[in-house]
Amino acid sequence: MRQMWRWMAGVAVAGVLFSLPVHAQRRMGGPGFGPRWGAGPAMAAQGQPAAPAALKEYLGLTDQQMQQLLDLRRQTAEDNRGVVEQIRLKRQELATLMQTANPDPAKAGQLLVDIRKLEEQRRARLDEFRTKALGLLTAEQKQKLTELEKALTLGPAARQAVGLGLIAPPRQGAGMMGGAGPLAPMRGARLRALRRAQRRA
Repeated sequence: MRQMWRWMAGVAVAGVLFSLPVHAQRRMGGPGFGPRWGAGPAMAAQGQPAAPAALKEYLGLTDQQMQQLLDLRRQTAEDNRGVVEQIRLKRQELATLMQTANPDPAKAGQLLVDIRKLEEQRRARLDEFRTKALGLLTAEQKQKLTELEKALTLGPAARQAVGLGLIAPPRQGAGMMGGAGPLAPMRGARLRALRRAQRRA
C-alpha cells in the first residue's frame, strides 16, 4: 500500500515538472511552479526552488539531472513569458472589442489569428522543452516515466477505493522517507473527512 501511494506521489510531481508551467502561466501571467509547488516569479527571484523529492527518488535522478531539469524548465518559462503576455493582451483586446455595440468582424478575426499563432509558438517551445528534458534521462528512467504517465488514469479509482474503505488512506502528510509528502497540501482536508466518515461507519 505504501508503495502505491509513493507511486501516486511520483505521478503528481512528474506532471508538474514535465508538463512545464502552462497552467501556472495562465493563472499568474508568468513562469513558475505555481503556488502549490513554491516557485512562481517571486520565488524564482529569491532562489532555486526545492527539487521534487518524490519524483527524484522514484526515477532515481541524480542531483545533476535534477538541477538540469529545473534550470531547463525555468529557462523555457522565461523564454515563453513574452509570448504568454502577448496572448493575455490579445485576449483582453478581443474581449473588449466584443463588448462594443458593433464589433468589427475583421479586427476580431485578426485577433483570433494572432492568438492562435502565439499559442502555436508557445506550444512549440513547450514541446522543445519536453524533448530536451527527456534527453536528460536514462533509458530506465524513461521507462519509469512512461509508467507514471499510465498511472495518471488510476488516481480517481484509488480515491474512490479509499472512499469505500477498500484500501486505507496514507497517513496525513506522509511522504517518502516519513516526511511531508508532495500530495499533503491536496489531500489533508479530504482525508480528514474520510476518516471521520469511516469512524462513524
